[in-house]
Amino acid sequence: MDFASPRAAREMYSRAAWTIGFALVVYFINRAEYPGPAAVLTAVLVLIGVVMAGIGYGLNWISTEGQKAVYAQILDGLALQGSERVLCLSHELGLEAAKRLKSGRVISIGDTESNEAARELAKNQGLVDRIRFEAGDVSTKLTYPDANFDVVLASRALADLNQDKAIGELTRVLKAGGRLSLHETEAFASCESAAAAANVADIAISPTNLPLGLGGRVLFARKK
Repeated sequence: MDFASPRAAREMYSRAAWTIGFALVVYFINRAEYPGPAAVLTAVLVLIGVVMAGIGYGLNWISTEGQKAVYAQILDGLALQGSERVLCLSHELGLEAAKRLKSGRVISIGDTESNEAARELAKNQGLVDRIRFEAGDVSTKLTYPDANFDVVLASRALADLNQDKAIGELTRVLKAGGRLSLHETEAFASCESAAAAANVADIAISPTNLPLGLGGRVLFARKK
């Protein structure tokens, strides 16, 4: 399961409100003629609405605080020194990484629309001097030279790609001894196999701290 989006949480809240509202209408229409059945039906519908609201709260937490907790776990595992040159395949994770850098820089790659939105976030968070957003496609060939980055990060970016090719490209631009971290909530097994076949060592797999496996797993490795 992928991180929930705030939109999914809002939709669940809306369904909860409509369900509870419908329950009240049903009760007021039928309470005089069918007081007992109306009360039971209303109670059932209200309970369903409350459950929906609870699900909405959970989705909202996963998409906000839960996501931040996973990104903190990934970055804690890397123990950044602050001077690294970082390539990231997730703007949200890239912004969190930039907060931990001093003289280092993050290059976060994505499409034009997501890059523009992320630039605004970086500006609002005072991170424009520590992160740059560029167009790139790891499923083909990145424009960066070999051995160009100290750290390469990817979060929920590889599930729909050819993992062998994508991870091979990520390790190509990574310096010898550089660190690779891959976070996926889906298709993790194929990413793990691709990483094992790449030029990396010291592969370690860690589950995220989110309950019920909702946050997926994180792979840490070092380029040989």
